[in-house]
Amino acid sequence: MAQDARRDAKIAIAEADNYQRGGQDPMPRAGQPKPSGSSSSSPVLSPSPDSSSPASVDPLDIFDTSLAAIFSVPPISFSTYSPSSLHTYNPPSSAGSPLSAPIELRLAEPPANLTSLQANYLWLAGVYLADLLSLGEIDVGEGSRVAELGAGAGLPGIVAARRGAEVVSSDWGDLAILSTLHDNFERNVPVSTPKKTYAVVGHQWGTDTSPLLEALCTHPIHTRTRFDHLLLADTLWITEAHSALLDSVFALLCPGGIAHIAAGYHTGRGPVERFVSAARARGARVGSMREVQWKLGGGWEEYSGTHSGEGEERGVVVYFTLQTDTK
Repeated sequence: MAQDARRDAKIAIAEADNYQRGGQDPMPRAGQPKPSGSSSSSPVLSPSPDSSSPASVDPLDIFDTSLAAIFSVPPISFSTYSPSSLHTYNPPSSAGSPLSAPIELRLAEPPANLTSLQANYLWLAGVYLADLLSLGEIDVGEGSRVAELGAGAGLPGIVAARRGAEVVSSDWGDLAILSTLHDNFERNVPVSTPKKTYAVVGHQWGTDTSPLLEALCTHPIHTRTRFDHLLLADTLWITEAHSALLDSVFALLCPGGIAHIAAGYHTGRGPVERFVSAARARGARVGSMREVQWKLGGGWEEYSGTHSGEGEERGVVVYFTLQTDTK
């Protein structure tokens, strides 16, 4: 059964690649700050080089990492030294077994026309969602249906799957991105039952959501079951994409379901504020916002800094929930 699940996943990835192959960059992102590189001294994420491949070091990543080490500048993301290297995410120490086991992630290498997707970085917002899931502060519940949008390396979705949820993880329908995403799930989610508990699907926001809704359904009567939880990490920074993203959120979330959204303020507060405004204009209910900052020694602390509302706030992540059923 595990072999069948892997075969089905590879077929789904191939179909998604055919759907997107040769497409244009979906998100032109002028002025996007250069993400920070990884640091081997990070207590949460550290590269594990593959000795079979030489490392290809990006000097800009080294420079940005040095900023954090020398000038106490918080990072905004993590990257690997080469495509063959792995990042290791260590859950919070208070997370119980098996959630305390490290997660090894490979980061995708998108083609040149899709580099603005930034899928080759692990953003702090994804780390924060993963921490909340590991600690049970986001309680997905065993057997609940979870969809991940703009998954990248899939860290939050992997933690949700380890908690027993059925997870459909999605990103732009490119073979390099989806293959890496599927491999990360396969590497880190134990196959303990013959039932398929995760799927990787290509999805462009605002388009048909049927492939996500049907990905884990094995009986015709359940082919359109929507999701109890959505996971969105750093998906808000392009205002022009908000309308399409909300289309997908409204189409995927079941009545009473919750979208868990985390975003970094490294691109300013404007994109988050505009997304919240657009969501409320559609009748969504937005929960209270929690702001945290990454500590240089690892982990999080409540963020109480004052800010003019312009420019980046490095290492700061905001988390909030969204519900579409407000009756």
